[in-house]
Amino acid sequence: MTENGKNEKWVITTATPEVTLGQDRAAEVTFTITNQSRRTGRPGIDFHTGPETDAAWFSVEEYPRPKPGATAPLVVKINVPQTAPAGRYEFQARLTPPLGLGAQRDAELSDAPEETSVLSRRVAVVVPAPPAPEKKPFPWWIVVAAALAVLVIGVVTWIVWPEGEPEAATTPQPSVSATPEVSASPVPVVMVAVPKLIGLPPADAKAALAKAGLVAGTVQFGWDNTRGPGAVTRQSLPGGASAAKGSTVDLGVSAAAAKPVISQPVTNSSVPPGRMPVVVWTQPDSWPVRWLLTVQIERCTKSAFGEVCQLTPAVSSQVATAREFTPAMPTLNYATVNNVRDNGWVTVNVHVLDDYGNATEAGSVRVYLEH
Repeated sequence: MTENGKNEKWVITTATPEVTLGQDRAAEVTFTITNQSRRTGRPGIDFHTGPETDAAWFSVEEYPRPKPGATAPLVVKINVPQTAPAGRYEFQARLTPPLGLGAQRDAELSDAPEETSVLSRRVAVVVPAPPAPEKKPFPWWIVVAAALAVLVIGVVTWIVWPEGEPEAATTPQPSVSATPEVSASPVPVVMVAVPKLIGLPPADAKAALAKAGLVAGTVQFGWDNTRGPGAVTRQSLPGGASAAKGSTVDLGVSAAAAKPVISQPVTNSSVPPGRMPVVVWTQPDSWPVRWLLTVQIERCTKSAFGEVCQLTPAVSSQVATAREFTPAMPTLNYATVNNVRDNGWVTVNVHVLDDYGNATEAGSVRVYLEH
């Protein structure tokens, strides 16, 4: 997310890779929000879950508005219903930076929040099996009562029955059976060491994770001048740490991208009234899939020494996912007001964005909007 060509970052992290719930199936996980932008605001929070995980299991308490450069805690409450099967589930907290870049910028970003949101690391939630039913003690009182009944019946029969008559009645014997109970045993969690992946090629990092019993997760590319392109620069679980076998480790990989070369329109060309040019550019690298287009206006100020024209800060910013895009039409004021006017010239800039929202040096083209 950028403002006037400058990066505006928010980060959400947690030190908890896994939480095991008790029989109440409730727990809390603390995340940390870091405001690396230049404004104070409360970001939006929702949850990214897997196909078997219900986002309704997670909720957040009230949290403060972190100032620029500050951090704030975010407590996520977990409540899994008793009807959910026992097992292992995963979720990520998703942070959407607060708007406030102006009405036009807010409208553009609100239509595509996924372009600005950031995800935390994956957190595993282990839901235990329900406890086995309490085994009831054997009802010995039934056996004692039956024995007493047999004894009473025998005594009465001996007293009142005529001698010499065969005993015609037989005494039924009670039959008592107990149903064996089967108790469920919790599956032990196997812990493994997380390998150190920084500096490895992605293929080698994935092989090392598989050998350790872990799973390679999301791969994100970012500009990194300290290493050459194609090396692992980040891992969501640090090397040397212990993690449950089967845990997911996300990777960050270094990338290098050249400045886009704009082939259309030709610089210093004119555009018919009421239109913006279709901007087409080339780039040798095939990896980037997002570009940031900004538009600047040439604004002129009259003084006793003449008229001076210079570019304004960006009046619009849009994200493109193809190498061809038509920027939004800016609002120009050709009339002179307080010795200031727009002369009709605009500059369109094309930046390459990495997966973290960082932009490279822009390719630019200057065109005249006829009126």
